[in-house]
Amino acid sequence: MDCPFLLPLPITMNLHDQNLKARLERLISGVREIDDVSKLYFGKRQASYGRASFRELADFAAHPDLRNRGPVTDRIRDMRATFKPLFDRAWTDEVNLTDVFARAQSNFRMATDEQIEKLSGGRKRKEVHLVLAAAIEKMKNQAAPALSADEKRIAISFGDRLIWNPALLGQQIFDDFKFVMIKNGLLGAAESYRLDTVRSLVILHAISVMHGVAFDLGDGMAGELQAGFDNRQGCLEVTANLRLVGYAKSVTMKVGLLWTDLPGRDYVCTDLAEHPGPWQFAIEVRNGLFTPIGAIVPKASRGNDTAVINIGGDESTNGR
Repeated sequence: MDCPFLLPLPITMNLHDQNLKARLERLISGVREIDDVSKLYFGKRQASYGRASFRELADFAAHPDLRNRGPVTDRIRDMRATFKPLFDRAWTDEVNLTDVFARAQSNFRMATDEQIEKLSGGRKRKEVHLVLAAAIEKMKNQAAPALSADEKRIAISFGDRLIWNPALLGQQIFDDFKFVMIKNGLLGAAESYRLDTVRSLVILHAISVMHGVAFDLGDGMAGELQAGFDNRQGCLEVTANLRLVGYAKSVTMKVGLLWTDLPGRDYVCTDLAEHPGPWQFAIEVRNGLFTPIGAIVPKASRGNDTAVINIGGDESTNGR
């Protein structure tokens, strides 16, 4: 007996995803609630489909007290490895070869694919990594044969320069947010343009969840992340203030970890317009603007006995 033709059952969305979809639709419709963005990040924290910035920001929101792992913390570690030999050479005339090797590796990790191609004559990341690793192993072993011309060139390219890129970029954050929303079926791919109206709010949310979070590298270096727009372009960013010890002067590094193209004064309330930061007080997003929670704490001035080095998103050492 022939079976009757059966129509496929419609794919239903569970209540959790219905809730998230409703929040996304509310955002797109013009109701700009920062809590809706937070719920979307947290709701799809386990379904980010490899988009590192989405998972990282969801983790920031879930663990706002302390971070000791993840792309942002890894970037801080790489920063220290990259700049320590520079300080040693400038202030102590001593350079540890182990630090130089670590610097070459950290520079390589921080470099973009485009920077790697430029520094290696057009080669891809995987191939250059193999050459660099072989060169470092030879330099560590005095009994090893001499470096080939290619190994020497690659080792110098990444060991004798400064490369710095922020861990996160505003556009990358928005692109990853859009991808995750579409991939999880909360918005159709053909409708992706509708999300463009909430781009700035998604980026403001990222800044807000990173601001004030403490980090600990596990070896004595710790600090806090701080938002602000104290840079040459006046754009919103998140930085980390790091203190390096063991030098004749106190050394503080302001390191840019999240760089955006949002003009700071366009996205802060009147009270913050003349306080570019980095902000050493609590903030929140209210009506699309950063607003202080409580009193504004003026930025502390540093004396002449402290050297301050700024490495921000607008001052990236992009392969120089």
